[in-house]
Amino acid sequence: MSDLLLTLLVGVMQAGLYALVGLGLTLTFGVTHILNFAHGEFVTVGAFALVTLTAALSAPVAVPLALLLTVVVAALVYLVGFRFTIGNHLQGLAFSLGLMLFAENLFVEMFSTTPRTGPRIEGTFALFGGEQVAWSRVLVIAVSVLIVAAVAVLLKRSWVGLALRACGEDRFAAATLGLSARRVGLYAFVVAGLLAGTAGMCIASVAPVTPLTGADYLLTGFVVAIIGGLGSAEGVLVASLMLGLVEALSARYIDPSLTSVYAFGLMVVVLLVAPQGLFNRKEVRAG
Repeated sequence: MSDLLLTLLVGVMQAGLYALVGLGLTLTFGVTHILNFAHGEFVTVGAFALVTLTAALSAPVAVPLALLLTVVVAALVYLVGFRFTIGNHLQGLAFSLGLMLFAENLFVEMFSTTPRTGPRIEGTFALFGGEQVAWSRVLVIAVSVLIVAAVAVLLKRSWVGLALRACGEDRFAAATLGLSARRVGLYAFVVAGLLAGTAGMCIASVAPVTPLTGADYLLTGFVVAIIGGLGSAEGVLVASLMLGLVEALSARYIDPSLTSVYAFGLMVVVLLVAPQGLFNRKEVRAG
């Protein structure tokens, strides 16, 4: 019983990380209709900002600074690049791919490929039956839940959330009401940077990170965004929980070397049943 509880806990933790990455992807796609392949680099920025800053500063100071740095980077990337590609999907795709390759090589030159770890809470507690669980994993789950809940409130109750949802539903109709897709795109990238930075810091607190860590989570972020339905925040949350639990249970009781097979297998099954994703009930308009 304790072994199953530990496996489920690991699955929920992974689901939280996938949700943080996937939500950022689906928010930016909803406004710009561009799949941002460079989104994983925001995760890497958050992870290495935390690792670097905690070498010189205390964790309570380093964490908000690392998060702020990631948000600023995301905003700058939008302002100097993606802002000019709205309405031109091919140009936006080319820019995001080029930025991803440039950033990955830059991070390798800056930090090498040697795995690094961030600060973490030491100690464990025992589940029923004696299985030990690290407090750092519990913290990751708590932070993921709090950040996702905060973003949900932002989307439902604030004028920023209203603007994001309006442009995501129909940016042409939103424009007639005075909402600029380019301005709202900045809001989307700021929120996406916040989510990705949080994911990067959480990853660095429980596992070694390299300049390629963001790319690994980008792939999973795409999987949950597609399973849930591109543009659907609710779909991303459900898909993240599904994928996290499927990976954890399969890795524990079947074969841990086939994690990617489980992820893409789940995506294929869902798309065969619901080609638009679980929660995507509208066609995405081009233009």
